[in-house]
Amino acid sequence: MPRMLAICRKLAVMAVSTFVLLALAELAARVSEPGAFRWYDISPYKEVENLPHVHRPRAQVQWDGTFYGINRQGWRGPEFEPTFAEDELRIVAIGDSTTFGKGVEEAECWPRQLERVLQEKLGPSRNVHVVNLGVNGYASRDYLEVLRTQALELRPHAVVIGFCLNDFPNVLAKVDKVVYQNKQNLRSKFSWEMKAQLSKLALFRWARATYYEVNRERDLQQVEEIARSVAAAQGENIDALGGERERMTEIVRLCRDANASLVTFLFPYESQVYLDTPIEGPSQALGELSRSLGVKYLDISAEFRATAQATEPPTKLFTRGDRYHPNGRGYAIVARRVSEVLVDLGLGK
Repeated sequence: MPRMLAICRKLAVMAVSTFVLLALAELAARVSEPGAFRWYDISPYKEVENLPHVHRPRAQVQWDGTFYGINRQGWRGPEFEPTFAEDELRIVAIGDSTTFGKGVEEAECWPRQLERVLQEKLGPSRNVHVVNLGVNGYASRDYLEVLRTQALELRPHAVVIGFCLNDFPNVLAKVDKVVYQNKQNLRSKFSWEMKAQLSKLALFRWARATYYEVNRERDLQQVEEIARSVAAAQGENIDALGGERERMTEIVRLCRDANASLVTFLFPYESQVYLDTPIEGPSQALGELSRSLGVKYLDISAEFRATAQATEPPTKLFTRGDRYHPNGRGYAIVARRVSEVLVDLGLGK
């Protein structure tokens, strides 16, 4: 009996010690994430009709590695009530998590950096406001609805839409799914529901990012091999844009009726930036569609590659353990290029 009690005490000490160590690790992982510290995750979303979800107004929460500082209108960033004064320059940014700025602080997302860059370019004669309407989980089918229901009431001078490769069918989106969601991959062993629950733990997010970093070179090699074989067999410009033309045509019409300039670009996947021979089909397809409708299109992928490959080792432009969300330096490239185009289009005069 005394021996059994001793064993039980040791097991209890081990259990408590393990719990304390895990709790400390979770705390350390949370401290390392960007933005204001929160002890636990709370969803920033609420359900609505016609969209997957929207931000809860005034939500100040941590969610999946990002701090959500949401204003009363439901947008990431400071409060903004347009005055429509003559010196006020209003720009809306529409997109998904790459526009919202998943994984970076609010000051680093490209809409906020664009606001600062434009303000510096135009000087005190203009009062620049860039409204971030990006929401995690949105796709191109949602951008038209956001424009109709949120953006146009701001009477924007310009609308900038940042598309993501998972917005429409294309070679790289298919390849990405094959490499990162195949049955042999550890990632596939977790169900969607299980991953959703585990993702509430900062320690799991850290482990997930570490797993990606450890396997990064292997994964990129697989992406390159499969993408090359697909492109060789079918050609790079086989990308089917699905309903993009119809949606984009309506977006163009609404912007023209509102006298707002429209600019589009496509965020690259990490593989497009760091592979020796990137697959250009998706960017070419969206660029051709945009230009055919008279829309200014930016080749952001080329800018990312030039910046990354200007140094040895290549400059990191994506958040840790992430294959398509840029870091602050990557978003700075977007902000700079978009600002140059907006100035060329005559905004600010």
